[in-house]
Amino acid sequence: MKILILIASMVSWGISNPLADLAITQFSPLLLSLIECTVGFLFIAIVTFIRRSKPQIPWRLVVPIGIMQPGLAWLLGNTGYTHETASTGVLILTGETLFTVLIGVFWLGDRLTNKQWFYFLLGMFGVVVASATGIHLDATSTSIYFVLSAVLFGIYANILRKHLSEYSPVDLALGQTLVSVVFLGVFYLISEQNVPTDVSTHIWMSAVLSGLFGVGLPFVAFNYALQNLPGRITGPSLNIIPIAGVAASIALGRGAPTVAQLVGGVIVIAS
Repeated sequence: MKILILIASMVSWGISNPLADLAITQFSPLLLSLIECTVGFLFIAIVTFIRRSKPQIPWRLVVPIGIMQPGLAWLLGNTGYTHETASTGVLILTGETLFTVLIGVFWLGDRLTNKQWFYFLLGMFGVVVASATGIHLDATSTSIYFVLSAVLFGIYANILRKHLSEYSPVDLALGQTLVSVVFLGVFYLISEQNVPTDVSTHIWMSAVLSGLFGVGLPFVAFNYALQNLPGRITGPSLNIIPIAGVAASIALGRGAPTVAQLVGGVIVIAS
């Protein structure tokens, strides 16, 4: 059951990518991130209410990780989608696995064999290949936002492993999403952006569903998996995201990957 929950969270994350890519056509990255995190928070708040238990949230750690994930990570990812397709983004985001492993090695003292180091370096090469689309300058320049988002995920995953394993995954997700909503909300007010009034219904639905599948559902499931499964299982499971993401991207007409991007993504997944 634990592994099924983990797989479900990965598929949910993958599906959310083309939905965000569609919504970004009419929303700014900041507003879309705020919508997604708000929807995720409301979903988790409902789950918390149904559980009828008082949340135990270690705010000293939850505040920084909430700003980081989903707050900044979603903002960076959505900024990347302004010039990239969903397939491109989801393939580059496979680097989350690699950064999670690398940070675990240098911070938590995880050990890799020579063979594992070889595959790790091969995977990093794959991220570079997937990022360097070579189609046009704008596309290449926004790829870095996906890479930065992946780095934040790696930091977040290891903080969770080291300091927050004893807390309820629902409580942690509730705190994280609340912090991200406040952080992005303040950022949005300072930016003085206006809410667009001519957004079509299907774009609103894409934004809401992206928040549900990208924040609400997977954060509870993934936090649970991180606390109950070893890193050798949770790390590689992230490779399910690009498979689900590319399939959903093609199905929704949000762009198929180029040959170079596909090769880079396959290298990362294989590593």
